Amino acid sequence: MRTAAAAVASTAAAAAGLVFGTAGSAHATGHGEGYYGVWASGVNVRAGGGEQCYLYPSAANCPTVQTTVSSPAQVWVYCQQEGAQSVGGNPYWVWVLTASGHRGYMASYYTDNATNWIDGVPSC
Repeated sequence: MRTAAAAVASTAAAAAGLVFGTAGSAHATGHGEGYYGVWASGVNVRAGGGEQCYLYPSAANCPTVQTTVSSPAQVWVYCQQEGAQSVGGNPYWVWVLTASGHRGYMASYYTDNATNWIDGVPSC
């Protein structure tokens, strides 16, 4: 009986979350601007391309590779922008500062974060 009641209560809470927008959110578990780990090797940090790079980051619009970063490196994330190219199904790019002092866009896909959008990080 307790198991059935717990299942009903859990289902009701999930349904309430869907109605009020708390469950199934597309937002991430991020903590805002700050350091985020990089989980892959040889990740490009890109710039160049002028306004197209700034407004619509992608490998084509940001043709200059400033540097590469590899796990277990961390980058400082300033802001995020939906790009002209998705990487791994993630449409967002993050403007970062690397430990070597390079700044540029990196595909958000490569940051240690639970989902695509990083909560608390402003749009660029």
